[in-house]
Amino acid sequence: MGNSEQQKRRAKWIIAVIAVCIVIYTSMQHIGALGQIVGGMISLIFPLILGLILALVLDVPLRPLEKHFFPRSSQAWVKKIRRPCCILIALLIILGVLTGVLLLVVPELISAIGVLGESIVDLVNSVQEWGMKHDLEEIPGGAFLMKLELNWSSIQTSLFEWAKGGVADILGTTATVIGSLASWVVNFTVALVFAIYLLSGKERLKKQYVRLIHAWIPEKFSGIVLHVGNVFVDSFRKFVAGQTMEAIILGSLCALGMWIFRFPYAPMIGALVGVTALVPMVGGLVGGAVGALMILPESITKALLFVVFLVILQQLEDNLIYPRVVGSSMGLPAIWVLAAITIGGSMGGVAGMLFSVPVASALYRLVREATEWKEQKIQSAGGGNPG
Repeated sequence: MGNSEQQKRRAKWIIAVIAVCIVIYTSMQHIGALGQIVGGMISLIFPLILGLILALVLDVPLRPLEKHFFPRSSQAWVKKIRRPCCILIALLIILGVLTGVLLLVVPELISAIGVLGESIVDLVNSVQEWGMKHDLEEIPGGAFLMKLELNWSSIQTSLFEWAKGGVADILGTTATVIGSLASWVVNFTVALVFAIYLLSGKERLKKQYVRLIHAWIPEKFSGIVLHVGNVFVDSFRKFVAGQTMEAIILGSLCALGMWIFRFPYAPMIGALVGVTALVPMVGGLVGGAVGALMILPESITKALLFVVFLVILQQLEDNLIYPRVVGSSMGLPAIWVLAAITIGGSMGGVAGMLFSVPVASALYRLVREATEWKEQKIQSAGGGNPG
């Protein structure tokens, strides 16, 4: 009887392996169609995925708000308003920070672009006036230009036609951008509503999720599935907290350094660099590029020195601050933080960078727990210390 059951298990295992191999082979043969199907499914449920991410982000400030400012009470009316009030405050905190940075930066950036444009126009006019007062032969290389016998009228006509085509392209691109922006607004609105619903009843949803896992997954694996899910959620929550702390540190250091070196717009650019630093590694450089554009109309030298200063600061942040702050908050060694960001960025760009660190942290924790469990099992079986 035992041999018969063992043969049945072996047959089921062989059938399962063959089925998996057939599925993999078929998928590889139709990889293009499979990619289109997966992409279509992701785009279909994208607002829900974005809502889940927003819920995880908002849950970071929501927990301390409920714990410290809205302690649990036995009164019914307090229980009813506690969660909605905390969600509203968390939303207001995030929106307030983003709005404050935009109000600080955008007006000055528009002004800087206007001044830069006026400077370019003045430069062009000065060159034109100088060219009208001097002979072309007096210019270094002017004799060579005269030998070319360029048809300036034809060049001017070609530039005019190119400009007309550029305007048409800009109009078409503007229409596309407006359509994409409208789609993003709709998706973000749906995602935000979905995130609020998730946060409002997260305890009830967690109970339903646990019931589904226990009902549809064998008892031997249900505990493992629940533990893996908890590890990934905890890693993402710690990543958001660590990334926020790192962004605050980088923005403060940037503003302090700009104040020490007498760079203009220190508070505004520091705040901008801090917000953009929420994107790992490259976000601070994007904020720095905008900051250099703001400084450029005042002084080209200061703009170049600011770029040098920010590159040095970014190197310190990438190699010292970020791995230690984010890695220590998630229990992930600094070397694996850098490796995760490198691999994630090469595979998925900015989105890959954002998700690579919490995924790597969760996998690192699961592998560590599995290794410790295996070592304990070997020791308990009399295998001695494997090290």
